[in-house]
Amino acid sequence: MPPTPRAARPPTAELFARFSGTALVGVQLLCFPYAGGGTQVFRSWQSRVPSGVGVTGIRLPGREQRFRERPFDSWPETLEALTEALVPETERGPYAFFGHSLGARLSYELTHRLAAGGHRPPELLVVSACRAPGMEPRWPPMHSMDGPTLYERLRVMDGVPAEVLADAGLMRLLEPVLRADLRLAETWEPSPGQVEAPILALCGADDDIDPYEDMIDWRHHTTGGFAIRSFLAGHFFPRDEEEVVLAAISERLTGGGR
Repeated sequence: MPPTPRAARPPTAELFARFSGTALVGVQLLCFPYAGGGTQVFRSWQSRVPSGVGVTGIRLPGREQRFRERPFDSWPETLEALTEALVPETERGPYAFFGHSLGARLSYELTHRLAAGGHRPPELLVVSACRAPGMEPRWPPMHSMDGPTLYERLRVMDGVPAEVLADAGLMRLLEPVLRADLRLAETWEPSPGQVEAPILALCGADDDIDPYEDMIDWRHHTTGGFAIRSFLAGHFFPRDEEEVVLAAISERLTGGGR
């Protein structure tokens, strides 16, 4: 039986969606999406950050220009591929990580892995809507739910637009990527120890998946300083409160919140 193909190592142009274009920037904000998400959720961010910040979305396999690639579904493979691609980014100059939900888990693990390899750490690690290591999940795993149960949970979470959930053809395309991403998020085994990067934790006041009380313990996972902010929205608060979320991140990146 032939081996299962590995997710391809993409050209840089396909992995990184650089919304700052060719402009010179002082720090890159590398953004990791939530389960099933793509880089387009970060496109509007460039206009809301200071001129010295370049917003770059991380395009994972199985979506957008990489839709023909098999999505990541195991942590060793994922971290190996992303670390290899990110090492040159650490040499370009200062950078920061933002990750929402699954993206927060990825950015935290990559911060550990890059440090272990002797590479420059991020100036800031922003973990958004993600419980701290050691906290138990509040909901049963979604990646193994049957279709109707999964779709209903997504509807309640407001995680997929209603018109997409109602489109059987679109959901056939999205579901394998979504399940693979959810499997990663729900099988996360956090690396022990602390990171050097300061951590900014962001949460939604109405989030019943990763509420404030499950995120405050991120303070124990950094030696570089900690802050937490809550926003008047649910699990997908960066979408609903984009302006104030980016103001909070920008303040930390430019030194105003240090």
